[in-house]
This record gives sequence, C-alpha cells and structure tokens, in this order.
Amino acid sequence: MNKSNIFVHIELSKLVAGLTTSAGQLKQSLKSQAGYFNIIPPKYFSEDLGQEWINITEQIKEKGPKVDSEGRVLVNAVTNTIDQMSPQECVALATRIMQLNEKVKLEFE
Repeated sequence: MNKSNIFVHIELSKLVAGLTTSAGQLKQSLKSQAGYFNIIPPKYFSEDLGQEWINITEQIKEKGPKVDSEGRVLVNAVTNTIDQMSPQECVALATRIMQLNEKVKLEFE
C-alpha cells in the first residue's frame, strides 16, 4: 500500500489543529484555514485517500468565487462557499476533514 506524502500529513494536521470544535465558531474557523484547500494537492495523497480530498475540495469550492458586475473576484471560491453553508454543513465538512486526517495518520503508524 502506498502512503500519503509527509507534506499531506503535516499540512492536514495543521488544518485540523486550526479548526474549532465550537459549532458557532466553525464557519469562521474554516474560513481562516481556507488556504489549505488550495495548497494540498490530491496527488500527494495515497491512492485510497486522494479521491476523498478531491471530494472535500470540490464541495468547499462548489459555489465558485463571488464576482462583481465587471467580473472581478471579490471573494474566492472557498470563502464564498463557506459563507453560504449552514452550521450543520460546516460541522459535516469539518468531520470529513478530521476523519481524513485520522486515515492519513494511520498510514504513518
């Protein structure tokens, strides 16, 4: 079995460490960690886990960027999508990220 790259292990751990467990603060917590969804490439995950990361990043970018009338980006796709998510959706997403992190950790044990 191939393992995920150590970069994935470290960066995903940082992402999870930056997430709060408070549902009321989770949306802001996800937005403050938004950069991780762009810097961790799925190709660095093991074959078993790469698709899950792709699914997570597609979900967190599904609303696309917020643009003005001239087409200029006002808010990136990740932040715009998180802004439109319900607290329950934020909890579900954070749970998926934490579960993926646990699976990556297991690859290194």
